[in-house]
Amino acid sequence: MSQKVTMIAPVPPFRGGIAHHSAALAGGLGTIPECELEIESFQRLYPAFFYPGESPYDGTDPSSPARAGRFDLDVLNPLTWRTLARRIADRSDVAVIPCWTFFAAPCLGWIARQLRKTGVEVVMLVHNVGDHEGAAWKNYLTHWQLAGADRFVTHTPQLASQLRAAGLNQPCTIVPHPPYSDFPPATGSMPQEKALELLCFGLVRPYKGVDIALAGLAEADLPDVRLTIAGEIWDGEDNLRRLANDPRLAGKVEFRNSYQSDQDAADLFSRADALLLPYRTITGSGVLAMAQHYRLPVVASDLPALEQPIERDKLGWCFETGDAAELAQLLKSEISRENCAALASEMAEPDVTGWNHMASAVLDLP
Repeated sequence: MSQKVTMIAPVPPFRGGIAHHSAALAGGLGTIPECELEIESFQRLYPAFFYPGESPYDGTDPSSPARAGRFDLDVLNPLTWRTLARRIADRSDVAVIPCWTFFAAPCLGWIARQLRKTGVEVVMLVHNVGDHEGAAWKNYLTHWQLAGADRFVTHTPQLASQLRAAGLNQPCTIVPHPPYSDFPPATGSMPQEKALELLCFGLVRPYKGVDIALAGLAEADLPDVRLTIAGEIWDGEDNLRRLANDPRLAGKVEFRNSYQSDQDAADLFSRADALLLPYRTITGSGVLAMAQHYRLPVVASDLPALEQPIERDKLGWCFETGDAAELAQLLKSEISRENCAALASEMAEPDVTGWNHMASAVLDLP
Protein backbone atom coordinates (compact mmCIF):
# COMPACT_ATOMS: atom_id res chain seq x y z
CA MET A 1 0.00 0.00 0.00
CA SER A 2 1.46 3.35 -1.00
CA GLN A 3 2.03 6.17 1.46
CA LYS A 4 1.76 9.78 0.34
CA VAL A 5 4.56 11.55 2.19
CA THR A 6 5.42 15.25 2.39
CA MET A 7 8.73 16.46 3.78
CA ILE A 8 8.66 20.04 5.10
CA ALA A 9 12.31 21.03 5.37
CA PRO A 10 15.10 23.20 4.04
CA VAL A 11 16.83 21.50 1.12
CA PRO A 12 19.45 22.81 -1.32
CA PRO A 13 20.04 25.49 -2.44
CA PHE A 14 19.80 26.29 1.28
CA ARG A 15 23.15 25.83 2.97
CA GLY A 16 23.96 23.88 6.06
CA GLY A 17 23.77 20.49 7.64
CA ILE A 18 19.98 20.34 7.97
CA ALA A 19 19.47 21.02 4.27
CA HIS A 20 22.05 18.39 3.37
CA HIS A 21 20.51 15.89 5.81
CA SER A 22 17.02 16.53 4.42
CA ALA A 23 18.20 16.04 0.86
CA ALA A 24 19.94 12.78 1.74
CA LEU A 25 16.83 11.49 3.52
CA ALA A 26 14.69 12.49 0.55
CA GLY A 27 16.98 10.34 -1.58
CA GLY A 28 16.41 7.42 0.77
CA LEU A 29 12.66 7.91 0.76
CA GLY A 30 12.78 7.94 -3.02
CA THR A 31 14.08 4.36 -3.05
CA ILE A 32 10.98 3.02 -1.26
CA PRO A 33 8.46 1.87 -3.90
CA GLU A 34 5.42 2.47 -1.72
CA CYS A 35 6.47 6.07 -0.89
CA GLU A 36 5.04 8.93 -2.99
CA LEU A 37 7.21 11.84 -1.89
CA GLU A 38 6.61 15.58 -2.14
CA ILE A 39 9.04 18.20 -0.79
CA GLU A 40 7.89 21.53 0.63
CA SER A 41 10.67 23.98 1.45
CA PHE A 42 11.05 27.64 2.31
CA GLN A 43 11.01 30.87 0.38
CA ARG A 44 12.36 32.50 3.55
CA LEU A 45 13.87 30.59 6.43
CA TYR A 46 15.49 33.45 8.37
CA PRO A 47 15.14 37.23 8.25
CA ALA A 48 18.30 38.97 7.10
CA PHE A 49 19.06 40.41 10.55
CA PHE A 50 18.95 36.93 12.14
CA TYR A 51 21.31 35.21 9.72
CA PRO A 52 24.94 36.23 10.49
CA GLY A 53 26.44 34.48 7.46
CA GLU A 54 26.97 35.87 3.99
CA SER A 55 23.95 34.10 2.50
CA PRO A 56 21.64 31.21 3.41
CA TYR A 57 22.06 29.84 -0.12
CA ASP A 58 24.88 27.79 -1.56
CA GLY A 59 25.51 30.03 -4.55
CA THR A 60 22.87 28.65 -6.92
CA ASP A 61 20.07 30.96 -7.92
CA PRO A 62 17.34 30.53 -5.24
CA SER A 63 14.71 31.32 -7.87
CA SER A 64 15.93 28.62 -10.26
CA PRO A 65 13.22 26.14 -11.29
CA ALA A 66 15.83 23.35 -11.38
CA ARG A 67 15.22 22.45 -7.74
CA ALA A 68 13.26 19.65 -6.11
CA GLY A 69 9.93 20.52 -4.55
CA ARG A 70 8.12 23.77 -3.83
CA PHE A 71 9.63 26.73 -2.00
CA ASP A 72 6.59 28.64 -0.75
CA LEU A 73 6.84 28.57 3.06
CA ASP A 74 7.81 31.78 4.88
CA VAL A 75 8.56 31.41 8.59
CA LEU A 76 7.51 35.05 9.11
CA ASN A 77 4.21 34.86 7.21
CA PRO A 78 1.48 32.79 8.88
CA LEU A 79 -0.66 33.01 5.74
CA THR A 80 1.85 30.72 4.01
CA TRP A 81 1.66 28.33 6.97
CA ARG A 82 -2.11 28.02 6.53
CA THR A 83 -1.89 27.58 2.76
CA LEU A 84 0.77 24.90 3.10
CA ALA A 85 -1.12 23.01 5.82
CA ARG A 86 -4.26 22.89 3.67
CA ARG A 87 -2.32 21.69 0.63
CA ILE A 88 -0.58 18.92 2.55
CA ALA A 89 -3.77 17.83 4.31
CA ASP A 90 -5.46 17.32 0.95
CA ARG A 91 -2.80 14.98 -0.41
CA SER A 92 -0.70 13.37 2.34
CA ASP A 93 -0.77 10.51 4.80
CA VAL A 94 2.52 11.39 6.52
CA ALA A 95 4.40 14.65 7.11
CA VAL A 96 8.12 14.53 7.89
CA ILE A 97 9.38 17.64 9.71
CA PRO A 98 12.84 18.32 11.17
CA CYS A 99 13.32 20.07 14.51
CA TRP A 100 16.61 21.90 14.75
CA THR A 101 16.15 25.57 15.68
CA PHE A 102 13.82 27.59 17.88
CA PHE A 103 13.34 30.14 15.10
CA ALA A 104 11.43 27.76 12.84
CA ALA A 105 9.59 26.14 15.75
CA PRO A 106 6.44 28.36 15.82
CA CYS A 107 5.90 27.85 12.09
CA LEU A 108 6.57 24.11 12.03
CA GLY A 109 4.81 23.44 15.33
CA TRP A 110 1.65 25.21 14.14
CA ILE A 111 1.65 23.32 10.83
CA ALA A 112 2.17 20.02 12.65
CA ARG A 113 -0.87 20.62 14.85
CA GLN A 114 -3.07 21.54 11.90
CA LEU A 115 -2.02 18.41 10.01
CA ARG A 116 -2.71 16.13 12.96
CA LYS A 117 -6.24 17.56 13.20
CA THR A 118 -6.87 16.30 9.66
CA GLY A 119 -5.46 12.82 10.31
CA VAL A 120 -2.00 13.32 8.78
CA GLU A 121 0.68 11.52 10.82
CA VAL A 122 3.49 13.88 11.85
CA VAL A 123 6.99 12.40 12.17
CA MET A 124 9.60 14.77 13.56
CA LEU A 125 13.30 14.31 12.88
CA VAL A 126 14.90 15.49 16.09
CA HIS A 127 18.26 17.16 15.56
CA ASN A 128 18.06 19.26 18.73
CA VAL A 129 15.79 19.22 21.77
CA GLY A 130 17.07 22.64 22.82
CA ASP A 131 19.40 25.34 21.57
CA HIS A 132 23.12 24.62 22.08
CA GLU A 133 23.68 28.03 23.64
CA GLY A 134 20.07 28.96 24.19
CA ALA A 135 17.94 30.68 26.77
CA ALA A 136 14.95 29.03 28.39
CA TRP A 137 12.51 30.76 26.04
CA LYS A 138 14.30 29.29 23.01
CA ASN A 139 14.03 25.81 24.49
CA TYR A 140 10.35 26.43 25.22
CA LEU A 141 9.68 27.16 21.54
CA THR A 142 11.56 24.05 20.45
CA HIS A 143 9.66 21.89 22.95
CA TRP A 144 6.39 23.37 21.70
CA GLN A 145 7.21 22.27 18.16
CA LEU A 146 8.17 18.79 19.36
CA ALA A 147 4.94 18.42 21.30
CA GLY A 148 3.10 18.59 17.96
CA ALA A 149 4.53 15.28 16.75
CA ASP A 150 2.94 11.84 16.64
CA ARG A 151 6.35 10.19 16.85
CA PHE A 152 10.06 10.96 16.68
CA VAL A 153 13.09 9.70 14.81
CA THR A 154 16.51 10.71 16.07
CA HIS A 155 20.13 9.67 15.78
CA THR A 156 21.33 9.19 19.37
CA PRO A 157 20.14 7.74 22.68
CA GLN A 158 21.11 11.05 24.28
CA LEU A 159 18.52 12.92 22.22
CA ALA A 160 15.91 10.31 23.05
CA SER A 161 16.69 10.79 26.76
CA GLN A 162 16.41 14.56 26.39
CA LEU A 163 12.97 14.14 24.84
CA ARG A 164 11.82 12.06 27.81
CA ALA A 165 13.34 14.54 30.27
CA ALA A 166 11.34 17.30 28.57
CA GLY A 167 8.12 15.30 29.09
CA LEU A 168 7.82 14.33 25.41
CA ASN A 169 6.76 10.70 25.53
CA GLN A 170 5.73 9.98 21.95
CA PRO A 171 7.25 6.84 20.38
CA CYS A 172 10.88 7.44 19.42
CA THR A 173 13.03 5.46 16.99
CA ILE A 174 16.82 5.79 17.19
CA VAL A 175 18.77 5.39 13.94
CA PRO A 176 22.52 6.19 13.87
CA HIS A 177 23.40 9.04 11.54
CA PRO A 178 24.19 7.42 8.16
CA PRO A 179 27.42 8.39 6.39
CA TYR A 180 26.91 10.78 3.53
CA SER A 181 27.50 9.32 0.09
CA ASP A 182 26.85 12.24 -2.25
CA PHE A 183 29.91 14.45 -1.75
CA PRO A 184 32.21 14.77 -4.76
CA PRO A 185 35.73 13.35 -5.02
CA ALA A 186 38.65 15.65 -4.34
CA THR A 187 40.29 17.48 -7.23
CA GLY A 188 43.79 17.34 -5.75
CA SER A 189 44.03 21.14 -5.82
CA MET A 190 44.99 21.34 -2.13
CA PRO A 191 48.26 19.44 -1.61
CA GLN A 192 49.57 18.63 1.84
CA GLU A 193 52.23 21.17 2.72
CA LYS A 194 52.87 20.35 6.38
CA ALA A 195 53.90 17.18 8.19
CA LEU A 196 50.47 17.13 9.84
CA GLU A 197 47.31 18.67 8.42
CA LEU A 198 44.38 19.19 10.82
CA LEU A 199 40.88 20.44 10.00
CA CYS A 200 38.01 22.09 11.86
CA PHE A 201 35.06 22.22 9.47
CA GLY A 202 31.64 23.83 9.48
CA LEU A 203 29.91 26.89 10.90
CA VAL A 204 31.91 28.23 13.84
CA ARG A 205 30.01 28.90 17.05
CA PRO A 206 31.36 28.82 20.62
CA TYR A 207 29.83 25.44 21.49
CA LYS A 208 31.95 23.82 18.76
CA GLY A 209 35.12 24.48 20.76
CA VAL A 210 37.44 25.78 18.06
CA ASP A 211 39.14 27.82 20.79
CA ILE A 212 39.92 24.53 22.55
CA ALA A 213 41.54 23.25 19.36
CA LEU A 214 43.70 26.37 19.13
CA ALA A 215 44.70 26.20 22.80
CA GLY A 216 45.54 22.50 22.53
CA LEU A 217 47.57 23.00 19.37
CA ALA A 218 49.52 25.86 20.96
CA GLU A 219 50.33 23.74 24.01
CA ALA A 220 51.37 20.80 21.84
CA ASP A 221 53.81 23.15 20.04
CA LEU A 222 54.26 20.81 17.09
CA PRO A 223 56.99 21.96 14.69
CA ASP A 224 55.35 21.34 11.30
CA VAL A 225 51.56 21.45 11.43
CA ARG A 226 48.64 23.36 9.95
CA LEU A 227 45.17 23.71 11.43
CA THR A 228 42.62 24.84 8.84
CA ILE A 229 39.47 26.42 10.29
CA ALA A 230 37.03 26.24 7.40
CA GLY A 231 33.56 27.73 7.65
CA GLU A 232 31.75 30.95 8.41
CA ILE A 233 32.54 32.26 11.89
CA TRP A 234 29.23 33.28 13.37
CA ASP A 235 30.45 34.26 16.81
CA GLY A 236 33.73 34.79 18.64
CA GLU A 237 36.02 35.62 15.72
CA ASP A 238 38.06 38.18 17.68
CA ASN A 239 38.82 35.62 20.38
CA LEU A 240 39.83 32.98 17.84
CA ARG A 241 42.12 35.42 16.04
CA ARG A 242 43.69 36.37 19.37
CA LEU A 243 44.37 32.72 20.21
CA ALA A 244 45.81 32.13 16.74
CA ASN A 245 48.28 34.98 17.33
CA ASP A 246 50.05 32.93 20.02
CA PRO A 247 53.73 32.83 18.96
CA ARG A 248 53.63 29.02 19.18
CA LEU A 249 51.02 29.04 16.40
CA ALA A 250 52.85 31.37 14.02
CA GLY A 251 52.25 30.12 10.48
CA LYS A 252 50.27 27.13 11.73
CA VAL A 253 46.63 28.34 11.48
CA GLU A 254 44.67 28.99 8.29
CA PHE A 255 41.29 30.71 8.51
CA ARG A 256 38.85 30.12 5.65
CA ASN A 257 36.08 32.31 7.04
CA SER A 258 33.49 31.72 4.33
CA TYR A 259 30.96 29.15 3.22
CA GLN A 260 32.66 25.99 1.97
CA SER A 261 31.02 24.33 -1.03
CA ASP A 262 30.76 20.57 -1.37
CA GLN A 263 33.80 20.64 -3.64
CA ASP A 264 35.71 22.75 -1.09
CA ALA A 265 34.78 20.16 1.53
CA ALA A 266 36.03 17.31 -0.63
CA ASP A 267 39.39 19.00 -1.15
CA LEU A 268 39.79 20.00 2.48
CA PHE A 269 38.91 16.53 3.79
CA SER A 270 41.32 15.01 1.27
CA ARG A 271 44.18 17.25 2.41
CA ALA A 272 43.60 16.67 6.12
CA ASP A 273 45.18 13.90 8.15
CA ALA A 274 42.57 14.26 10.90
CA LEU A 275 39.36 16.15 11.63
CA LEU A 276 39.09 17.94 14.99
CA LEU A 277 35.70 17.93 16.74
CA PRO A 278 36.44 19.65 20.08
CA TYR A 279 32.77 20.35 20.86
CA ARG A 280 31.61 21.51 24.27
CA THR A 281 28.12 20.14 23.62
CA ILE A 282 26.74 18.02 20.81
CA THR A 283 23.70 15.86 20.13
CA GLY A 284 24.89 14.51 16.77
CA SER A 285 27.26 15.52 14.04
CA GLY A 286 26.82 15.69 10.30
CA VAL A 287 30.51 16.59 10.03
CA LEU A 288 31.36 13.23 11.62
CA ALA A 289 29.23 11.58 8.92
CA MET A 290 31.24 13.47 6.30
CA ALA A 291 34.46 12.18 7.85
CA GLN A 292 33.10 8.64 7.58
CA HIS A 293 32.38 9.24 3.90
CA TYR A 294 35.95 10.38 3.27
CA ARG A 295 37.41 7.84 5.71
CA LEU A 296 39.13 10.64 7.60
CA PRO A 297 40.13 9.90 11.22
CA VAL A 298 38.73 12.22 13.89
CA VAL A 299 39.98 13.65 17.17
CA ALA A 300 36.95 14.52 19.25
CA SER A 301 35.60 15.44 22.67
CA ASP A 302 34.43 12.45 24.68
CA LEU A 303 30.79 13.53 24.57
CA PRO A 304 28.57 10.44 24.20
CA ALA A 305 27.20 11.46 20.80
CA LEU A 306 30.78 11.50 19.47
CA GLU A 307 32.56 8.94 21.62
CA GLN A 308 30.03 6.15 21.04
CA PRO A 309 30.22 6.07 17.20
CA ILE A 310 33.98 6.73 17.25
CA GLU A 311 34.66 3.79 19.55
CA ARG A 312 32.09 1.53 17.89
CA ASP A 313 33.42 2.06 14.37
CA LYS A 314 37.06 2.77 15.28
CA LEU A 315 37.00 6.23 13.72
CA GLY A 316 39.64 8.01 15.79
CA TRP A 317 40.61 9.28 19.23
CA CYS A 318 38.77 11.06 22.05
CA PHE A 319 39.92 13.44 24.78
CA GLU A 320 38.15 14.84 27.83
CA THR A 321 35.64 17.50 26.82
CA GLY A 322 37.04 20.99 27.22
CA ASP A 323 40.51 19.81 28.24
CA ALA A 324 43.00 21.55 25.94
CA ALA A 325 45.94 20.03 27.84
CA GLU A 326 44.70 16.50 27.19
CA LEU A 327 44.15 17.37 23.53
CA ALA A 328 47.73 18.69 23.39
CA GLN A 329 49.09 15.46 24.85
CA LEU A 330 47.07 13.43 22.35
CA LEU A 331 48.38 15.52 19.46
CA LYS A 332 51.96 15.02 20.62
CA SER A 333 51.74 11.31 21.36
CA GLU A 334 49.23 9.80 18.92
CA ILE A 335 48.26 12.08 16.06
CA SER A 336 50.76 11.71 13.25
CA ARG A 337 50.31 11.32 9.51
CA GLU A 338 51.45 7.70 9.78
CA ASN A 339 49.04 6.84 12.59
CA CYS A 340 46.14 8.59 10.85
CA ALA A 341 46.85 6.81 7.57
CA ALA A 342 47.03 3.46 9.35
CA LEU A 343 43.67 4.07 11.03
CA ALA A 344 42.09 5.27 7.77
CA SER A 345 43.20 2.11 6.00
CA GLU A 346 41.32 0.03 8.58
CA MET A 347 38.11 2.06 8.53
CA ALA A 348 35.16 0.27 6.98
CA GLU A 349 33.70 1.45 3.71
CA PRO A 350 30.69 3.69 4.42
CA ASP A 351 27.32 1.94 4.29
CA VAL A 352 25.74 3.39 1.16
CA THR A 353 22.35 1.95 2.16
CA GLY A 354 22.24 3.88 5.42
CA TRP A 355 19.80 6.52 4.20
CA ASN A 356 17.48 3.79 2.90
CA HIS A 357 17.38 2.32 6.43
CA MET A 358 16.76 5.78 7.81
CA ALA A 359 13.88 6.28 5.39
CA SER A 360 12.33 2.97 6.42
CA ALA A 361 12.48 4.03 10.06
CA VAL A 362 10.81 7.34 9.25
CA LEU A 363 7.93 5.50 7.58
CA ASP A 364 7.87 2.85 10.32
CA LEU A 365 8.52 0.06 7.83
CA PRO A 366 10.13 -3.25 8.83
